[in-house]
Amino acid sequence: MSQAARISAAAVNAAFPKYPITVHDKGWTYGVWYCGTAWTPVKLHGQYPPTFLKRALALFPDAKDIIHVPSGALKDVPGVTVDAVRDDVRCPQILADAGDLPFANASQDLILSDPPYSVADSKVYGCAPFPLGKFMKESHRILRPGGHLGMLHVYYPSYRRKMWKLQALIAVVTGFQRATRMFSVFERLPDSAATHVSRSIPVESAELFPLAQAETK
Repeated sequence: MSQAARISAAAVNAAFPKYPITVHDKGWTYGVWYCGTAWTPVKLHGQYPPTFLKRALALFPDAKDIIHVPSGALKDVPGVTVDAVRDDVRCPQILADAGDLPFANASQDLILSDPPYSVADSKVYGCAPFPLGKFMKESHRILRPGGHLGMLHVYYPSYRRKMWKLQALIAVVTGFQRATRMFSVFERLPDSAATHVSRSIPVESAELFPLAQAETK
């Protein structure tokens, strides 16, 4: 695993010393993150609970190239925001479908995702059902070997063991009589014999990703 992609329960525990520890044991990272409930008005249905993003980022202390997709109402966060919708609340830096991401192959350390959990949720967001299968394939393409995909969902998604290694399962709790979500973390394994189509980034994204664009030439 590359240094830039390491997962560190110790870093989370150091950043949040007043909370129960996140455990790393026998190659697994697990725990329960009690994130509480926001007392400020919710900007977008299903947005991250308080402290979740800070904890998720703390889990990957050396990640440099980070993508949030779909990014929802996120602003001014480490990394690049990507969403299929742009409106008064959602202001992604890049407008793109999660199943067709405009990033070069093996260019990212970390992808964080909190997609719509159902068709009904997608209707609330005003978008098509989330292309989970295509998104997993695209994430594998754009992550560097040893990079990570972290997904907040009501379950952890199925995955191909030749492509991914399940590294962490963390329950995310926000309060009584509220659904508990699962934060699952997958390590991107080195390529097998299968080949991947090379992908260049669009001109409109060149200023955000000059190095990635140069690698594809």
